[in-house]
Amino acid sequence: MGTDRYAYASRLRRMDPIAKILFSALVLGICLCCPGIVPGLVTLLLMGLLCVRWGGVPGRVFFRFLGIPLAFLLLGCLTIVIERHAPGTSVLLGIPVGGWVWGISSSGLYRGARIVSKSLGAISAMYFLALNTPMTDVTLGLRRLKVPTLMIELMDLIYRFIFVLWETAADIRTAQDSRLGYSSFRRGISSLGSLSSMVFLRAWNKADAIYSALESRGYTGSLDTLAGNYQSGKLCYMLAPAVGCAQLLCCWLEVHCFG
Repeated sequence: MGTDRYAYASRLRRMDPIAKILFSALVLGICLCCPGIVPGLVTLLLMGLLCVRWGGVPGRVFFRFLGIPLAFLLLGCLTIVIERHAPGTSVLLGIPVGGWVWGISSSGLYRGARIVSKSLGAISAMYFLALNTPMTDVTLGLRRLKVPTLMIELMDLIYRFIFVLWETAADIRTAQDSRLGYSSFRRGISSLGSLSSMVFLRAWNKADAIYSALESRGYTGSLDTLAGNYQSGKLCYMLAPAVGCAQLLCCWLEVHCFG
């Protein structure tokens, strides 16, 4: 489901997960710390190229996944771009309402563009990890990095229960479709409301049954997974400073040449 399907088919599937985790974390950290618009766009471009050309992820898949957070970002940035201004303030586009001017200024537009570019750059860094590393490898890498065991176990259990929730919702949706529950807009809204009210209750009961099954098989609070035969991540370690320097160089150029 989701990114895991492409992670198992990635060319970087067998690479040491620690190298990919550290590489993604470095790129993500630099992207978040750099001001301006260009570093985020450069991060998006570089990580997208690495995913497609190096990892073998289809370009349409990468952009399809990128479109999901982009929709939320654009909606969220509307509250940043559209501001209330005093009468007489220079705005790019504005409408007078109640003695104030509601509109878009150059500073607000720049602020919104900076947030969108930085967010997309950070998301692309995480997609490099998610689209090239299965979840089991991520948890194994975090164990080797001495991340607290409780945090890893919570991540693992939450991830596994996502599939329970997904399967329960799919079964209810199939049952509703077979009874023409979505034959019209009105029936569809009613069926969607019923699905929303039932899915969490049924998923909770199913998750409880799965947890009881785990305990009956000797579960003591730790889900142990056997490590695979990973390939060296030297190339990833070599690329990390190159990508980081490109981000910092773009940040410096934007601040000193276009700032």
